[in-house]
Amino acid sequence: MRLILNAMQGLVLMVAIGAFSAAAAKEPYYGGIGVGYAKARLGNNPLGITGATATSLSRDESDIGAKLFAGYRLHPNWAVEGGYVDLGKTSAKRTMTAPGIGSISIDSRNSGWFVDVVGRVPVGNGVSLIGKVGQIYAENRKQLSTSGAVSLAPGTASSFREREFNWKYGAGAEYEISKTMAARGEFELYRKLGKEDPGGENEAGLFSLNLLVKFE
Repeated sequence: MRLILNAMQGLVLMVAIGAFSAAAAKEPYYGGIGVGYAKARLGNNPLGITGATATSLSRDESDIGAKLFAGYRLHPNWAVEGGYVDLGKTSAKRTMTAPGIGSISIDSRNSGWFVDVVGRVPVGNGVSLIGKVGQIYAENRKQLSTSGAVSLAPGTASSFREREFNWKYGAGAEYEISKTMAARGEFELYRKLGKEDPGGENEAGLFSLNLLVKFE
C-alpha cells in the first residue's frame, strides 16, 4: 500500500510539472546554493531502557544544513527545482542512574534528493514572495551506542538506514540583485523522515539563505 501511495504522489507531481511545461515561456535556467540552520525532532520519547528506574534524557536537535539545486522557469510565476539537501545530524542520549549506571545514545542524519514546484509572486522593488511544495527521496541513517550497565538486546541491530519518498513544503522571499543573480531566504519543512523506531520518527526544518545564479 505504501508503495502505491508513493507512486501516486510521484504521478501527481509529474502531471503538475507537465501542465506547467505546456505553457512555458522561454525563461532562464538557474542554479543555487544554500546554507542555514537545521532542526529535527527525534520523537517525543526516544530511547527507552528496559528495567531502568531512574533516567534522564538529553537532546541535540540542531545542526548546519546545506543544499545545492538547479531550476527552470516554466513561467514568470512558476518554476521547477531539483537538488540535494543535507539536513545535518541530531542526537539524543538517555542516561540510567538506577539500578545501574549507563547510557544509550542515538545519532541520526537526514539527507536526500528533492524536486519542487515553486510559485513566485512579485511584490515590487525586485522582491518576490515564494511558496513551494515537492517530494524528497530521503535517506535517514541512525546509529545506536551504549555504555556502562546498558547494552542492546541480543540480535538487535546498532545501525539503521531507510530511504523513502516524503512530502516537503516551503515559503520565503527572494530579492533580485541583478539580471543574473538573486538572494533568497526561506523555511522548508520535511515530514516523516525515518521510521518511528529506534529513536522516533524525524520531522526536520531548514531556515536557509540561498544565492541563485541565472543562465540565459
